[in-house]
Amino acid sequence: LQRAVARALGGAVYGLLALAFAMSLLGVWGTRGASLPAPAAAPVVRDVTGLSQVRVARVVAPTSLEALAAAVRDAPGAVSVGGGRYSMGGQTATPDGVQLDLRRFRGVVALDTAARTLTVRAGTTWREVQQAIDPHGLAVQVMQTYNSFTVGGALSVNAHGRYVGRGPVSSTVRALRLVLADGSVVTASRDERPELFWAALGGYGGVGVIAEATLALAPNARVRREDATMPVAEYLAWFRANVRDDTTAVFHNADLAPPTFDAVRAVTYRTTDAPLTDTTRLRPADQASRLHRWAYAVMSQPRLGPWAREHVIEPMFYRGGEDHPVTWRNNEASYDVSELEPASRLAHTFVLQEFFVPVDSLVPFTRRLAPILRDSVARAINVSIRHAHAEPQPYLTWAPTETFAFVLYYRQPTTAEAQRAVGRWTRTLVDAALASGGRHYLPYQPHATRAQFARAYPRAPEYFAVKRAADPAGKFTNVLWDLYAPAPDGAAPPVSAARLPAVLPAEVRLALDTLPDYYLSEARTWMTHPEWDLVYSSEAYGRWLRAGRAPSAFPYARALGTFWRAYVGSWRWTAERAAVAPGTHLMLAVIGTSTAVEYGLKGLYENTVGRLTEALAPAAPTPEERVAAAVNAEYAEFIAVRPWYEYDYARARAQLMAAVREPGPDAAPRVERRLALGLEFLVKQGYAALIGGGTHAVYQPDADRRWIVVAGAADSATRAALPTLRASVPLDRGDRALAAPRYGPYRDALLALARDPAVRVVELSGAGHVAVTGTAPRGWRPPPGTSLVLATPAIDDPGRVRFLLDVRVPELLAALREVRAPAAVDHVYDY
Repeated sequence: LQRAVARALGGAVYGLLALAFAMSLLGVWGTRGASLPAPAAAPVVRDVTGLSQVRVARVVAPTSLEALAAAVRDAPGAVSVGGGRYSMGGQTATPDGVQLDLRRFRGVVALDTAARTLTVRAGTTWREVQQAIDPHGLAVQVMQTYNSFTVGGALSVNAHGRYVGRGPVSSTVRALRLVLADGSVVTASRDERPELFWAALGGYGGVGVIAEATLALAPNARVRREDATMPVAEYLAWFRANVRDDTTAVFHNADLAPPTFDAVRAVTYRTTDAPLTDTTRLRPADQASRLHRWAYAVMSQPRLGPWAREHVIEPMFYRGGEDHPVTWRNNEASYDVSELEPASRLAHTFVLQEFFVPVDSLVPFTRRLAPILRDSVARAINVSIRHAHAEPQPYLTWAPTETFAFVLYYRQPTTAEAQRAVGRWTRTLVDAALASGGRHYLPYQPHATRAQFARAYPRAPEYFAVKRAADPAGKFTNVLWDLYAPAPDGAAPPVSAARLPAVLPAEVRLALDTLPDYYLSEARTWMTHPEWDLVYSSEAYGRWLRAGRAPSAFPYARALGTFWRAYVGSWRWTAERAAVAPGTHLMLAVIGTSTAVEYGLKGLYENTVGRLTEALAPAAPTPEERVAAAVNAEYAEFIAVRPWYEYDYARARAQLMAAVREPGPDAAPRVERRLALGLEFLVKQGYAALIGGGTHAVYQPDADRRWIVVAGAADSATRAALPTLRASVPLDRGDRALAAPRYGPYRDALLALARDPAVRVVELSGAGHVAVTGTAPRGWRPPPGTSLVLATPAIDDPGRVRFLLDVRVPELLAALREVRAPAAVDHVYDY
């Protein structure tokens, strides 16, 4: 008997699974063909990491000095300046401003081979400079390791490289031509307008546009590579004895390897008369290769990376027979950043941070740095130590004394959670550099607080005084100065919807870290959609019944197909950007399979017994069918504020039983409806209890509120607009954190905020992106700047499409204002 029962149960399970599989295939096939036009492109300035995305009003690419000056003069608002866009924190853009893209403003203006000077336009890359001067036996005195960057960008950040016996690139500049805020063009040098000269060099476009620069050059020469390894504690003495005062040394760096950071490999290139082992004058422009990608991917692994570096990668590079290659100086200075470019930067990216300390602080800072990196989530690939002589004249100098630069190269996920974690350990490293008498470098992600910036750059008040004199209206700005530039009274200026930094200030982040239940996983915003797709199917079924349409005619298979398409589409979009937890897949698979069984059984039943009942029933709905329609409407409202498995199906059954006492004709159809609906409600009650119990056993109870960080919203105005508001917490510079109940009230709060153009959302529960869904007629175009994740047909209206959009949070309210009738927003996913 037990075997018979087991076989029967097994057969039933297999039968139900087969039914679910068949329903799923039929449903997926039946939902093909939904589409919407792609959203209009918005002008967004991205940096090389992909982490900084700043939406600007427009991008202007001048090709002449006259056009550049006119663009600055005629710009109605904020102006930022960009070159190669290799800065990593928005230093080339500001929200809703004009970006001057100087990459087409390039070319050599004058070359004096006798005086060894070159005048060049700011958009010219170092490679183009090398191509112009190499035939004359000349070389750049100081530049970055890679020649992909523009000259103007290098001067704006006051870059450095691996050069020995030099300071920053500013030490090689003889004169600048600057375009000021009124469009005038002036010359600045050490003797003429020196305040503008030293403010522009390392000034990040704050006082004017560097249009042209005159640079001192060096002779090209043959250089020979040498390398040595030693404990980091011995390196300073070795460097002073063997490199610092050796006039033949041209390039030098010392690499610290994770995870111990206690030993260095010192690499030096010295001039030589030895024959060339490589006669190539310049390396090719495209240096990307699978080998490079493989090497950096391997070295970024926390356990495998250090072993592979020590035993495989470095022995290959420093192998016998080529221990001391001889090349041209220009060859060694012509690396291209393409060698660092990974196959994709969507889910992971490679980033730099850099710190400067006085030479005598090398060992103390290394001892502070090592445990911070070991304890962080950073996957450090390399820390390269470079040397620079003092250059105290620039107002924002990073080399007030003889300095060692620690260039940290690491791999990080692109998720909001990872970016917050990087911000925390970066601020810790900034503190370590300050404690060592040093400072942090400003072209990278601006995680430092204003207090840290002030300590690191004590001459910043002088810089801002020059800026106010040259640019009294504050026309020149970017994300860096949106965060750190003070008002004339020295205080931090308040933010507003019109002047909102693209990066959340560190002070706001520190305050948000103290809010209970603030942070949620950004990756879940897209993977929430499949669950809600079943909610939308339930709503469609309720509308179907309330319209008096027959249950047998409802498209059960198509409703199931939209779920599977939502699942696959959301998964594909999310997987390119973040890892999807296995538990999420398991949950959605269980929900999808159980729903397939439910819809399959219901579809079979309604198209057999149900059709017979419909034939016997009167034209008007029976009392039981009215209960079913009311329950579906109530359920749709309930799940807008509570999890679906908390719905009281027992009460729904009680409402059904109460309908027994209502008079009505045709007892047989009513009994059938009562039995069918009663069994459905009972099964759903048990299933909800099962899912609810499992959810509470696996996951911590979810908070019933969600946080919205806004700029430009006064407390009184916010409370008037959002009657369901549960909290309003003032933050830094006028930012405010609002708490609203999740689900429907959360959506309604955002729609209410969208009605006020003076308000802008900065962040949602720690996320920088959010998913928005709704319905629209076929052919409707999503708002500019959004990304269409997927579109599926509306179940009960073939003329409409359900859309899922990915929206950057700062653009959310503008996007919501664009979703107007006949389109409608159903949900802003709150994870």
